[in-house]
Amino acid sequence: MDTTAYWQEIARHSPLALLLDMDGTLIPLAATPDEARPGADVRELLAALAAADGLRCAVVSGRPQGALADMLGDIPQLRLVAEHGMWRWDGAAWSATAAVDAATLDQLQSLLEPSVRANPGALLERKSASLCVHYRQVGGSGREAFLVSTAALLNLWLSAHEDYELLEAAQAMEVRARKVNKGSSVAWAREGEPADLLCVAIGDDVTDEDTFRALAPGDAAILVDHGRRRPTAARWRLADPDAVRGFLGALLQLRRGGDAPAGLLPQPIAARAPRPAPGARGDRAPRLLAISNRLPHLRDPAQPSGTRKQSVGGLVSALEPVLAERRGLWLGWSGKTTAESEVGEVSTDDEGSPALAWIDLPADWEERYYNGFCNRRLWPLFHSFPAHVRFRDDEWDAYTQANQAFAEAAGSLVEPDASVWVHDYHLLLVASGLRQRGHRGPIGLFLHIPFPGADVFELIPWSRDLLAGLLDFDLVGFHTPAYVDNFHDCVSRLTSARVSGGAIEHGGRVTRARAFPLGIVPASFQEPPDPAIAEEIAALVEALHPTRLVLGVDRLDYTKGIPDRLLAFERLLQLYPEWRGQVSLVQVSVPSREDVPEYAEQRQLIENAVGRINGEYGEAHWVPVRYLYRSYGRNHLAQLYRAADVGYVTPLRDGMNLVAKEFVAAQDADDPGVLLLSRFAGAAVELADAVLTNPYHPDGMARDLDRALRMEPAERRTRHQALLAAVSRTTALTWATDFMRALESVR
Repeated sequence: MDTTAYWQEIARHSPLALLLDMDGTLIPLAATPDEARPGADVRELLAALAAADGLRCAVVSGRPQGALADMLGDIPQLRLVAEHGMWRWDGAAWSATAAVDAATLDQLQSLLEPSVRANPGALLERKSASLCVHYRQVGGSGREAFLVSTAALLNLWLSAHEDYELLEAAQAMEVRARKVNKGSSVAWAREGEPADLLCVAIGDDVTDEDTFRALAPGDAAILVDHGRRRPTAARWRLADPDAVRGFLGALLQLRRGGDAPAGLLPQPIAARAPRPAPGARGDRAPRLLAISNRLPHLRDPAQPSGTRKQSVGGLVSALEPVLAERRGLWLGWSGKTTAESEVGEVSTDDEGSPALAWIDLPADWEERYYNGFCNRRLWPLFHSFPAHVRFRDDEWDAYTQANQAFAEAAGSLVEPDASVWVHDYHLLLVASGLRQRGHRGPIGLFLHIPFPGADVFELIPWSRDLLAGLLDFDLVGFHTPAYVDNFHDCVSRLTSARVSGGAIEHGGRVTRARAFPLGIVPASFQEPPDPAIAEEIAALVEALHPTRLVLGVDRLDYTKGIPDRLLAFERLLQLYPEWRGQVSLVQVSVPSREDVPEYAEQRQLIENAVGRINGEYGEAHWVPVRYLYRSYGRNHLAQLYRAADVGYVTPLRDGMNLVAKEFVAAQDADDPGVLLLSRFAGAAVELADAVLTNPYHPDGMARDLDRALRMEPAERRTRHQALLAAVSRTTALTWATDFMRALESVR
C-alpha cells in the first residue's frame, strides 16, 4: 500500500483517536511557556477534530493542568492530558492518575531556586508531579556553568529519590515522578471504545516516545522532527507544526470523503529506493562494502540533497576516505523495526559521503538479537565479565537470523568478488552467510572490543559455531597483540584448525589474524574553539576555581569502571586530606543503552556514589564531584580535555579507549595535563608513558592520582611528548589504510 492509500484508510477509520502533543507539535516552541499559546487557527482546528463523528481527540502535553485548562479547556469534547499524564480532562472533570508528595518537590524547588535566581534567563516551572528548569534564555557565557551546577544539584537530589527521574527536553531539564508518563494516555483513549479503535499519536520530543511505545502494532506514530534526526519509535514524520496542522486539516478532509494533497501527508522516516540486482551494476558497482550493526546519520529523504547530519565519530573519519577511494558503500541496521516478522527491503542513500545502505529489522530481533545476545551476552563476556551472562537459545537463534539477513542484504549490493569489511561483535557470522551465497571476494572483520581467553570464550554454548564463523573471514583484526594471542589460543583449543605463525588453516581456507590499533585524527582536537564553546568551558573552569580539575569522560557502561573511579577519588580525599577543597572531579557520562536494565542499574550506582561523596566531603564553597549525564561534541570535549589537570581514564576492560588518545591530542604541549590510564585498556599498549593504574585497587589508584596531581611540569612535558608521538603514529587513517591493504593482499 502506498503512502496516500495508507493515510486515506487511517483517516477514514472509525473509531479513530488522535493523541496530540502541543509545544513543538501543534504550536512552535517559544522562549518561555507563557509566550507559546495556541492561536485561533489551532483552537478552531482542535474544535473541528473534537466534534467529528467517530473521532476522539486529546491534547497530551507536559504543560501544567491550570495552563492547559486555561488555553483549551473550553473546547467541547476535546480531551486534555496535562503534566505528561498526571492529569486528565474528559470534558467534564479533571482526575489525577497518581499520588505525588508535594513536600518532596518543595524540597527540590528550594534547592534550585537560588541558582535559578542568580542566572538571568533561567526559569523554574513547578508542576504537581514534576519540576522543570528552562535555560533557553540563559546567556552563552554563563550557560555551561549553570548547566554544570544544576545537573550536579539534580543528580545529587535524584540519588536520594529513586521514584523520580531526569528528562532532557528542548533547552530544559525536568525532574518527573517515574510513575507518570504520556504513554498512559493510550490506554485511556481506548477505555470504553470498540476493540478496532486505531490511535494516531503525534509528538516532537523524548517524552512523546512514551506514547509511541505504548501504541498497538496497527496504530500510527508520527515524529515532528524539525529537520533533525534522532532515534524514535515512530514510523512516520512531519517537518514542523505548520506541517502538523496541514496534515490534521487534510485528515478532516479525507474523513469527509474528499481528497487531500499527498504533500500534506506524513512520510515514512526511511524512504526506500530499489537497488540494482547483482550483475546489473556495471562499472558503478561498489568495490568495497563496509558492514556495521549501526550506521552514521542517515540523510533525511524529505530534505534537499546533501543535508545529511554530519557524524564526526572516529570510525566515520577512518572509513570515509577508503570508501571514497574504492567507490564504497556502508551497510547497517537503520535502527528502525518492522511490525511484521520479515526484514525490511534494502534502502540506499547514494548522495552523501559515505554512500549508505540499510535494512529495518523485525521488532522482536531488537530485543533478542541486539539487546539480548549482542549486548547482554557477548559484550560482557568479551570484556571478561562472565558473572553478567546467562545464555538463551532464542537469543542465539535471533543472532544467527540477523547475521543471515545482513549477509543477504550485502549479497544484493555488491558483486561476488568485491571486498567486504565487517565491523564488530554483532556480525561474527556474516562471512559464513556470504560464503553460503557464493561470495568469492576477500572478507575481513575488525573487532572493536577485547577478545577473551579460551577459558572465558568457551562459556558460550555456541563457542565452536562462532569460531567456525570467524574462520570464514580472510582477515580478522584486533586492537592489540594480546587479543590476537587469545584468538589463536581459542582456535587451537576449541577447533581442529592448525595455527602456524599468523595463519590459521581450517576447512581448506586460510585466515590471518593481526593487530591493527585504532587511532583518532589528532589534528581535529587542536582546532580553534568555537567562541561560544570557549566561553562555556571558561565559565565551567571559573565555577571550579581555584580547584584542580580531574576529568572523566565515558559512555555509561559497567566496563568503564566509573563507580571504581569514584571510590578511588574518595580514597584520595581520605588518604590525602590536603586535597579536600583543592581538587574537583568532573565525570561526564554519555547516555547509552538506556533500555537495558544493567545500564539503568549502573547509572543508579554512580549517582548514589556521587551523592554519598558530595554529602560526606562537600562544603558550601566546594562540590567534590560534578556528574554530567549528557554528551558533548568534539569541540566541547577538546576544550574540556585541555582544561583538565588529569585525564582520568580507568576502564576495567576496554578494547582500545579513544578518550585516552583524544586527551593526549588536545593538550597544550607547554603545559600538558597528565593521563592516568588503566592497565586494562587496549590503549595502554601504545601509551606506556601515561601513569598506568589498576582500577581494581582503589588505594593504589588513589596513590596514582595523587602522583599525577603532584607531577612536576618537566616530567609532564616529557611524558606528553612521548604520548603524542604514539598517538600521531597510529591514527584513524593509518588504521583503515593498513587494514584494507592487508585485506586486499589476500586476493
